[in-house]
Amino acid sequence: MAYFSKRKGSAKALTPDEALVKMENYCAYRERCWQEVDQKMKTLGVSAEIAGEIRHALQEQGYVDDARFARAFAGGKFRVNRWGRVRIRLELQRRRIASGLIESALEDIDEQEYRSVLQERLVKKLEQYQAAADSQGRTKAAAALIRSGFEPELVFLYL
Repeated sequence: MAYFSKRKGSAKALTPDEALVKMENYCAYRERCWQEVDQKMKTLGVSAEIAGEIRHALQEQGYVDDARFARAFAGGKFRVNRWGRVRIRLELQRRRIASGLIESALEDIDEQEYRSVLQERLVKKLEQYQAAADSQGRTKAAAALIRSGFEPELVFLYL
């Protein structure tokens, strides 16, 4: 039962060096954007002055780069999660990535592969709704793809 003994207020404050090491490890684990780094420092209870110094050190050492994060995020969400550009753009905006970096990251997605994924997902959705004998299958398939971030004009082009 030792893990129940710690209370939220009983944690001692981190020294600047300890906070820097924690943040280096946090950023080394996977790509991070500045918003995630700032949020983590707040949860660690790092003061604003020390947070500024840590930000500077992380930037100098190349731990955090929003352009690199945007490319990795967009590529990963497209290849792994099969998200469309609209949803990827919204998620990057939510993470306060600059619009120029977002557009650059989205341009890295191969257009032919993007359309191929869209067609593949559309076929699967149509089969799913036809198997269920759903009279609204085409509408539901289109809605599902639009929700996952594909542009409505592209969805209806292939429908």
